[in-house]
Amino acid sequence: MKDFTTMEKLQMKVSATYGSLLKFGDYVLVTDACYKGGFTADIYEFVETPEETGLSDIECRLNHIGSAGQTFPDNGHAIKWCMEQIAK
Repeated sequence: MKDFTTMEKLQMKVSATYGSLLKFGDYVLVTDACYKGGFTADIYEFVETPEETGLSDIECRLNHIGSAGQTFPDNGHAIKWCMEQIAK
């Protein structure tokens, strides 16, 4: 069985100061400060829509589809990496 998450759950996990969560079309891009330094980057994809479920975007299920195998100097570069991955 797959583990799913939601934007709401992800928002509670990222730090209030350094974390960012962005809805970008059918994707959610997530970055946060790493305890070792730098910033992480993760990509999630919606597996259901508000039209299908009657729920808001933040309550729809997401599937994790990618993580950067590196950290970035800031969260802007981490999000840039995410956008480059989904453009492929």
